Amino acid sequence: MSKIEKLRGFKDYYPEDMQKREQIFSIMRETARNFGFLPIDYPSIELLEIYKIKSGDELLKQTYNFRDKSNREVTLIPEATPSTMRMLVARKDLIKPVKWYNIPKLWRYEEPQSGRNREHYQFNVDYFGETGVEVDVEVIALACETLDRLGLKNMYTVRINDRNLMEKILTKIGSQNIPSSISVIDHFRKESVESIKEKLAREGINGENLEKFIEFLSRSYPLSDIDEAFDKIGLELLNDRDYKEMRSELQSIYDKGYENVVYDPSTVRGLSYYTGIVFEGFDNEGKFRSIFGGGRYDRLSSLFEGQETPAVGFGMGDAVLENLLREKGLWQVENTEVSYFVIGMGKEGKKRAGNILYDLRRMKKTASMENSDRNISNSLKHASSMNFSHAIIVGEKELKENSITVKNLNSGEQKMLSLNNLSEL
Repeated sequence: MSKIEKLRGFKDYYPEDMQKREQIFSIMRETARNFGFLPIDYPSIELLEIYKIKSGDELLKQTYNFRDKSNREVTLIPEATPSTMRMLVARKDLIKPVKWYNIPKLWRYEEPQSGRNREHYQFNVDYFGETGVEVDVEVIALACETLDRLGLKNMYTVRINDRNLMEKILTKIGSQNIPSSISVIDHFRKESVESIKEKLAREGINGENLEKFIEFLSRSYPLSDIDEAFDKIGLELLNDRDYKEMRSELQSIYDKGYENVVYDPSTVRGLSYYTGIVFEGFDNEGKFRSIFGGGRYDRLSSLFEGQETPAVGFGMGDAVLENLLREKGLWQVENTEVSYFVIGMGKEGKKRAGNILYDLRRMKKTASMENSDRNISNSLKHASSMNFSHAIIVGEKELKENSITVKNLNSGEQKMLSLNNLSEL
């Protein structure tokens, strides 16, 4: 029989990695709840039709789609937004604003590469029913706070732009096809400058306008430099409403303590449904793909029900995040939970240990037991390898004195405790 292997582009996760992933997901959930967002979930399979409505040909080609036994075209979900929107429009009784989060598993049939697998988890956050600077800021701040709590404070930068503002710039400099120009700009950091210039020229941007625009796209601007940058391109946008709103959002994020924010004109998020602010988070050293990305998409709900609903949100995939945490030495499991590994020596010791084990579990404490015939030294090594914080030992002496020995596996300290005082653990 040939060796059975996992499919290309998929990953196995053993306990040492799953423990860390569960800690990360727990931090994501806690942070979202702290910001007032509520959890949702939805099926892993949807009708292919909802992606035809929203996502375009490129994503459809990447779906794991098939016909089910009722001959319906269905797919493993490749992204979160359509399912979230389907749930939103299905409930007419929801009182807005609606603030939702979830961490679904997503699938895309595309070429595997660093930070991108064919199956991944994604932390999704969506805020429906309200507009305004502070609504956008709250969503971006939630993404930043999540990274800070994961230990990445000051190791990432959030690049922010506004799609409406960029469309005004493109119109002023001569673009004849705004959506196509946006798509070109979306590849600015992925292609050569010459390639970008050639493509923008085909869209009608030429001469001095093209040279100034390429220079404008070539860097990011902290708050102190934004006005000067817009003044330099000479398009009289300093008093524009979208410009003022974008600048106000950057200032508000900065004032709330998330200082690594910049205006980046090359950040446009290529999907056509964005209607306002767009943003992406990157590691400061530029080693990885974007850590998270999102924006405002007020018109998307109209594709599902014919009525617009203000919406802003982001997605944060687990693959890039894992790579970054490993790079920064932050992938180790933080063993803060008190847990017990019970070791009974001899037949009577094991019998007593078994009773103690279930007493601990009834006390809602994490506990497991040594069931093999390892000696005490090897049992303690095994307990440490499984990240237990304490060992409970029941030997001949403990049996006679109706007690247990409790050993702290981190400090090495140990103490005797009467079985009658087990609740003191």
